[in-house]
Amino acid sequence: MARPPKELCVLVFIPAVMFPWVFFQQESSTRWDKVAARLSGPLAGDDPRVLQVVTDTYLDPPSTLPYNLSTNLRYSTGKDQFTWPWIHHFLQLLFSEQRGGFFVEAGALDGEYLSNTLWLEQELGWTGLLIEADVINYKALRDTHRRAWSSNTCLSSELYPKDTLFVSRFTKIQTNLSPWAARSHGHELRDDVNQSKHDILDDTSYSTVQCLPLVSYLAALTVSSVDLLSLDIQGTEAFVIRNFLTSSNITIRVIVAENEYNQFDDEFMSLMRDKGYVVLAAAIDYVFVRRDDSLMTRPEVQRLLLKTNSSKV
Repeated sequence: MARPPKELCVLVFIPAVMFPWVFFQQESSTRWDKVAARLSGPLAGDDPRVLQVVTDTYLDPPSTLPYNLSTNLRYSTGKDQFTWPWIHHFLQLLFSEQRGGFFVEAGALDGEYLSNTLWLEQELGWTGLLIEADVINYKALRDTHRRAWSSNTCLSSELYPKDTLFVSRFTKIQTNLSPWAARSHGHELRDDVNQSKHDILDDTSYSTVQCLPLVSYLAALTVSSVDLLSLDIQGTEAFVIRNFLTSSNITIRVIVAENEYNQFDDEFMSLMRDKGYVVLAAAIDYVFVRRDDSLMTRPEVQRLLLKTNSSKV
């Protein structure tokens, strides 16, 4: 019987003997693919594998370039027609004397229009994290050169990362408002939040977006305390707050959250009270402050609580 050439035998056995790293690399890649696939859920938000993916893939660092802000007058005039002045008043009351701090703003839009955190960054030297799911909005946000971390993702309404269908909105009729007013209506597609009122004025497009629990970002950035959490995420606010406060030991001093879709029911408000928060002010947006925070000792805060009779949630 003819024997195979000696060279052929060598070629057959070389990969197994001389290149074991090939098999290790394949195995490692397979494990990583499984982690990436499970980011669709469920995988714990503070799982070290999730944090590594967040760090490597979903966080962009603060800019070191000069600010690149709009000179369009509709940026300033539009603010007067929404709740931004109301929110800004209370944030100034709480933080105008605090230099340096850390914020999280979700629904950050372009990082400028109706931003609750830009003034903290510019005037008081704060930094933080800006979260915006819409890819067009996010590109504009990055172009402003904010001095904060940013992420082109959305906050998960669950305790774990997930993919979700995101509805982007843009104006279909001419108004005197900035086009960003319509773009601020982007939201996660949910059956339990009726967004149809925006259909009259807005056109829509759809995309799949990675969503992450709030704890995933903060743990990846090794943040142990947040001075301000600002949420304008079109009906998902209560889910995000509830999940975070019931699963994380990270402190949030002040929470500003929109309640446009009446998600802050009695059960939610009871949870906020149990977790140590009082309502400083309430309208379409709510301003929550931790009861044990030093901000509560400020005379102007005490006067406001007495005036509004909201020392209890």
